[in-house]
Amino acid sequence: MERKLDDKYFVNTFDKESGIYSKKENTLLLVIDEQPRLMKALENGEEAVLNTLTLIEAFKKYEMPIIATEQYPKGLGNTDERILEKIDQDNIFEKTIFDAAITEVLDFIEQNDIKKVVITGAEAHICVYQTTRTLLNLGINVFLPKDALASFKESQKEEALKTLREMGAVRTETETILFDLARDSKDPNFKFISGLVKEMRVRS
Repeated sequence: MERKLDDKYFVNTFDKESGIYSKKENTLLLVIDEQPRLMKALENGEEAVLNTLTLIEAFKKYEMPIIATEQYPKGLGNTDERILEKIDQDNIFEKTIFDAAITEVLDFIEQNDIKKVVITGAEAHICVYQTTRTLLNLGINVFLPKDALASFKESQKEEALKTLREMGAVRTETETILFDLARDSKDPNFKFISGLVKEMRVRS
């Protein structure tokens, strides 16, 4: 008996008709509130930033969309400089509410026909939680790389991920997403992706 997985399990969009993976442009990387003043106060905050940087490098290599949000930058400061160097300033949006699915983000999703969103950032049990819930409610498939997310306590992150998975989000890891993007060792960018994976393993 033939068995098919729902589209939500594929980062690199699977075309049911052609049987190939394509349309990477329909997958967005959303970086939520990775501001040093916040990230330094979180358990494994630096790991989340480093893995976010890895995902940004991969998305840029495949020319896939990336946007970010900043929670009350007047009080918490701007996004980590390492991330700012890699993201277009016009694609970074300020917010005061915890849910990052603000008007600017939703407009970007609609205008770019985004079907899937990979979320990184903080805090997993607050802003990421609320954003994921909203996007799922809108019919967007959401991927949550555990090692690119952070909360004040790991236990808070784990509980949030458990609940969001029950809601329909896909819990995953950065390395899994990297290989899901490349899919094939013959992919033109596989050597680049392999290099990113090696860097991750060295620092783990």
